[in-house]
Amino acid sequence: MSKDKFIKNSAIVMLLIILGKFLAIVRDALVAAKFGATYTADIYNFSIGIVYLLTTISYGLTTTFIPLNTDHIKNNTKEKRNRFVNNVINSYSIFTILVTVIIFFLSKYIVLIFGSGFSKDPVVFNTSVNVIRLMVLSLIFVSLQSVITGVLQSHNEFYEPAAMSIVSNVVFIVYLFFFTEKYGIYGFALATVIGFLAQLLINIPKYKKLGYRYESYIDLKDEELKKMVSLMLPVIISTSLIQLNNFINRAFAVNIFEGAVTALDLSNKLNTLAYEVFAIGIAMVIYPTLSQYASGENLKEYKKALLKGINVIFIIMVPAAVAIAILRIPLITLLFKRGAFDDRAVTLTANALLFYSPAMIAYGLRDVLNKAFYSVKDTNTPMINSFIGIIINIGINIVLVKYMGVSGLTLATSISSAIITIVMLIKLDKKLNGINLRYIFTSLLKIMFASLIMGVVIFIINNKVNVLFGMNMKGSLISLICSLILGSLVYFSIIYLLRIEEFLYLVNLVKDKIHRS
Repeated sequence: MSKDKFIKNSAIVMLLIILGKFLAIVRDALVAAKFGATYTADIYNFSIGIVYLLTTISYGLTTTFIPLNTDHIKNNTKEKRNRFVNNVINSYSIFTILVTVIIFFLSKYIVLIFGSGFSKDPVVFNTSVNVIRLMVLSLIFVSLQSVITGVLQSHNEFYEPAAMSIVSNVVFIVYLFFFTEKYGIYGFALATVIGFLAQLLINIPKYKKLGYRYESYIDLKDEELKKMVSLMLPVIISTSLIQLNNFINRAFAVNIFEGAVTALDLSNKLNTLAYEVFAIGIAMVIYPTLSQYASGENLKEYKKALLKGINVIFIIMVPAAVAIAILRIPLITLLFKRGAFDDRAVTLTANALLFYSPAMIAYGLRDVLNKAFYSVKDTNTPMINSFIGIIINIGINIVLVKYMGVSGLTLATSISSAIITIVMLIKLDKKLNGINLRYIFTSLLKIMFASLIMGVVIFIINNKVNVLFGMNMKGSLISLICSLILGSLVYFSIIYLLRIEEFLYLVNLVKDKIHRS
């Protein structure tokens, strides 16, 4: 993929993800308004949590499917490629149907074991069981979607997969606006299934346009299918370990003080917001490119694409981490300070977020490095590093929680994330016989310098606004807007002067577009 197309795809994908995140915020606000802090809302969140937990299998499939299908695109006929895709679709669909049936019949026991609080009221218990049975039907559409989006991404088609969140959230918002009063939680469960169906449907036209057609072919003994399953398992374990790490942090937080878990969860949501918008979009775009170069054994271009992805991550995530650390109080005030969420809650969350913010840089780089390993069909290294990360995190938690409380938990996460990401970078450098770590380090130093200057500017702006307007909703909004505009101008001016290659290319591309216009 050319630089022009890489940057264009990354920008559009990030815009689509941003729109999806905005609609998700609207959706959550409507859920809160329609259902409130009631058992109805708890039932929905509990049920959708089960669905999301099981989608880690689909994530593992998509991740391991892309390099294998890329091999087919480069080395095999369309007929053989189509047969491989249909074998994966049919085999995985059978597996998903079996899982769906099992969960359907075991839903009562799932609620009794994992949602025991619902069993106190027969109405609440029966409602939760029925909602799970409805929502679990989503898994069938998720399984089909995971293969089809993998096909699209292996052909460097990213817009439809990036837009999936938009279409599903539109379905949710329409239901919440117009149908909640009439159909309640059962209707919302069905709307969730329809939302996942919509995610599948928007990918099908491009899938057909690429020349793929459905066949009822299935061969469970196929060697490539077995290879994909063996590659999937470490990816699924790695993804599950990330969730386990969050659970361990919550377990520590429960024993600190009242409100510690809330402070931890909210700071985590804010910290991962920028990461999910930018880093995941970049990783999505770069992964098929790495897979294509790996398949063609073009190591030179593979390294160039990898360096490009790493530097783009740094260009975005380093200033984002600095800005969030400095503007954490106005950001939390604007988003959450209302009702029972008082000044104490703002302070607790802000303190936790301060030490969490460096982790977003490590998360972003980790995602690109994971994709680099997956593209060369090495799924074990990321899994092993995830295990090591959890052990390191627990060890640091035990030490820091005594002295820093919930902030110690977030700092431990940042430290452990940084350590395993650096280890992964060194391992990848050895695996590829050098990826120009000196160039990466030099670029990072330049970006850090620009980000620190930007940080000083927005720190001064925030203080001035606080003096003039106070630390209220109005002051927070003005501070964030002024800091975003002036901070961005300062940061991008400095990295332009420091000649950061990826940014210079983007500037020249924009100049060329303007000149042509």
